[in-house]
Amino acid sequence: MPYNPSFEKSVSTPRFATYRNGATDDEHAWALYRWNIELVAVLAPLTCDLEVTLRNAVHDQLTAHFDREDWWASSKLVLDDITADTLTEVVKRHQKKITKGTVGAGRVVADLMLGTWVMLLGRGGTSSLGRAIDYDANLWRPALRFAFVTGSTTPTGRIRRPTRDAVHSRAANFQKIRNRAAHHEPIMNGVRLPGTRRPQIGGNAVEPGIGMWAGGWTSSYRAAFRDAVCHTGCRCRKLDRGL
Repeated sequence: MPYNPSFEKSVSTPRFATYRNGATDDEHAWALYRWNIELVAVLAPLTCDLEVTLRNAVHDQLTAHFDREDWWASSKLVLDDITADTLTEVVKRHQKKITKGTVGAGRVVADLMLGTWVMLLGRGGTSSLGRAIDYDANLWRPALRFAFVTGSTTPTGRIRRPTRDAVHSRAANFQKIRNRAAHHEPIMNGVRLPGTRRPQIGGNAVEPGIGMWAGGWTSSYRAAFRDAVCHTGCRCRKLDRGL
């Protein structure tokens, strides 16, 4: 499909400039735009599986740890203000039906934003009183770490598990690239997280250790990244090495 100047008016010149800045001409910029759409199309079903897998894994571990499906209602759960607010907002939305018994914990789990699950994997923030809330001690070590594996074992046969920092970093990267794709933003050059120097490409950046997470979606993304019709030698092609 050849470049059509009227298209630029529809999507806006500033938006199209992102692709033009990495291209040799307008036809090339248009090819990059279409290529980005292909990448987003590949990511859509994969990110769906990843998000559901992540939230179910976290939910299952917290359910077991607090011995109740509505673990967010446990008096033993201590959350920082931001996480607590996001949970409370969703619970309140369904509270009447929950009380009547017409909906269960699964409704809350399904409605929680991906960011909430990523926050639960974080280090924790502070309470309204300024008290530091340690998720590593309160959530990760006693519960959440059991949802993740590295795919290897120790010489004695014990399952190796990744660190919380490693899992949270990859989950946060997954959230960022998923959000960019959902908002139709460019993902062809990866995403850069705070504290990192180079963009992270979806394939090697999102492997938090749940068995199915590190499976076929990585090769699918790589295939789309490498096989898309794109002008040889363009700036984005150089990122092939990061996959």
